[in-house]
Amino acid sequence: MPLKIDTSGLGKLLKNAEKLQGSSQVSLADIITDEFVSIHSKYASFDELLADIGVTTKEEFIALPDEKFDAFLAENTEFESWEEMQKQGAVAYARSKLLAGLKR
Repeated sequence: MPLKIDTSGLGKLLKNAEKLQGSSQVSLADIITDEFVSIHSKYASFDELLADIGVTTKEEFIALPDEKFDAFLAENTEFESWEEMQKQGAVAYARSKLLAGLKR
């Protein structure tokens, strides 16, 4: 009895991987999505998370001391630092782009 293997998704996966090759700029909003924040914290969105630390503008975010933000994230998310949160957000972004259009 012949064995049938469905490889239709392989071509799509390869195309998606090719799109991810090289370097490109990705916005913070694409990496730290509301879904990502809600999975890894008690907050429904990044804006809600920032509001809890008293940040409501881009300028306030830029002026926020790294140590203060890292401590806040360590206490209120699954991450120990802002750098770790960004790295994990980038991994989630790349995974979503790689698997886009594939059945799960």
